[in-house]
Amino acid sequence: MARPIRRMLRITLFILCALSIWTTYANVLSDDTAVRALADSVANKAAGCGDACKATTIRGGRGMLSTTIDYDMAGHGHVSVVCRRPYIAFGDVACEVAK
Repeated sequence: MARPIRRMLRITLFILCALSIWTTYANVLSDDTAVRALADSVANKAAGCGDACKATTIRGGRGMLSTTIDYDMAGHGHVSVVCRRPYIAFGDVACEVAK
């Protein structure tokens, strides 16, 4: 009786470790050029200046669950954008203005 429980525990731990490694790769270590371009677009739209926006300061951080980028737009104030995947490590990244 104890062997099947141990085996299920090992399989579960292996799956959790594999998911954690994939999440770290997908959200932190992989190239984020497309995510930054999407965040720039959302920030420009939120600031109301479209393609004419000029960010004076850009600060950001990447985590396992989301990416946060803060923009200081010349003449238009501060905009904070949060980007995340719908299923933690899977799906297309979507960005929205942080509330």
